[in-house]
Amino acid sequence: MGRFLVLLVLLVLLVFFLLFLLLVLVVLLLHLVVFELLLLVVLVFQLLQLVLVQLKLWTRSSRL
Repeated sequence: MGRFLVLLVLLVLLVFFLLFLLLVLVVLLLHLVVFELLLLVVLVFQLLQLVLVQLKLWTRSSRL
C-alpha cells in the first residue's frame, strides 16, 4: 500500500510538472507571437511610409 501511495504521489507530481512545462511553453509562444506581430506591424508601417514618400515624389515629378 505504501509503495502504491508513493507511485501515486510521483504520478501526480509528474502531471503537475508537465502541466507547468506546457504553461511555460504556451506563455513563451504567446510572447513570441506578440513580438512577431509587433515586428509585422512596424514593417507594414514602414512600407506604407515608403509608399507615401514615393507617391509624393511621383506626383511632384509628374507636375513638372
